[in-house]
Amino acid sequence: MTSAVLFDLYETLVTESGIRPTRASSLAAVLGLEQQAYRREWKARRPAVVRGQMSFAEALTEISQTLSGDVDPEAVQNICRQRIREKAVVYAEVHEHVAALVTTLAGHGVRLAVVSNGFQEDFVGWPEWSQAHRFPCAVFSCAERLAKPDPEIYRRAAHRLGVAPAAAVYIGDGGDDELAGAESAGLRVGRAAWFVPDSSRKGSWPELVDCRDALRFIEAG
Repeated sequence: MTSAVLFDLYETLVTESGIRPTRASSLAAVLGLEQQAYRREWKARRPAVVRGQMSFAEALTEISQTLSGDVDPEAVQNICRQRIREKAVVYAEVHEHVAALVTTLAGHGVRLAVVSNGFQEDFVGWPEWSQAHRFPCAVFSCAERLAKPDPEIYRRAAHRLGVAPAAAVYIGDGGDDELAGAESAGLRVGRAAWFVPDSSRKGSWPELVDCRDALRFIEAG
């Protein structure tokens, strides 16, 4: 069996599909800013937040100052706290098919890592997820100053697990061009389609319709 499996987090291990979380691109009204101008400024800063080069709060503060010359610190902090709360709801939900897959892999001695792009607020609740203890390695973009699809982020996770990329599998839903990045890093790649069946994310990678497909794909390596 494959020595290690690297998983994407959102829409692979957990899903936001049932909670409709507040999008960072839709916060203009909360901050008292014009929507299109806010979206333009947010789009320019989002990569830096994902890579941990500035915090979510710093980005919102800078945008407010740029567009209005003023900032409401309490509104900014409320937005950050709300994001943590919304993500906590995601971590509280356990999908039995995912838990079964993770438990089976760990039971077979397969080393597990999670590799995810996101803000610091997105990962506060990770340790509370019921299966988090089975992952000796968690590689989050905001902590690593590196984001998918950069091949280095996958290599970094494999190195921390003590395996060569060629001995590892990467499984994710396909956002952020993550599958191409993992393949470039030398991992065997499969697309998780159990939460995101969206055909627009299909590529040359095996389509894993459910977690049983994923287990068979991993065992075939």
